[in-house]
Amino acid sequence: MALSEELKKIYSSNPVDETYYDTIEVSHSMFSKTFYMVRDTDHHKWKLEDGSEVTFESYAFDIKLPEVGSHQQDLAFVFDNVSRIAMKELEAAAELMSEPITLIYRAYISTTDLPQTSPIKLMLTNIVANNHTISATATRPDLYKRTIPTGNFAYFDQRFKGLFL
Repeated sequence: MALSEELKKIYSSNPVDETYYDTIEVSHSMFSKTFYMVRDTDHHKWKLEDGSEVTFESYAFDIKLPEVGSHQQDLAFVFDNVSRIAMKELEAAAELMSEPITLIYRAYISTTDLPQTSPIKLMLTNIVANNHTISATATRPDLYKRTIPTGNFAYFDQRFKGLFL
């Protein structure tokens, strides 16, 4: 599933009785826990792909899409109103810099507790933190050795350096 039919309808018609929610899961082995966040004013309990239920906590973050025509297809994430807790987690992750901080994006809708997109796993890089915000670039470094969605099952390799899906 890339996008569910229900989410496609919401994106295309913007109904007043249904809402979609951007969520992210941020994790690192040195973090005190895995963080589940929703861009909303309320917390929500939703299921992950494995059926486990988690609480997505309300958090102010923004997703900046890549510029149209840009050769770089990374996303920018900005977390607003960060607390000292976030800084402690970043300091803990810095102790094991060989492991990237993982961010997984999912979208949910108001009428069901199931994810409406396939999880998009990204790695956070270029992290900049101050007393008010944390900004980072989210990239997908694992494009190589992925199959091309065709019948011949070719693999991404050095021939496809400029190709991003």
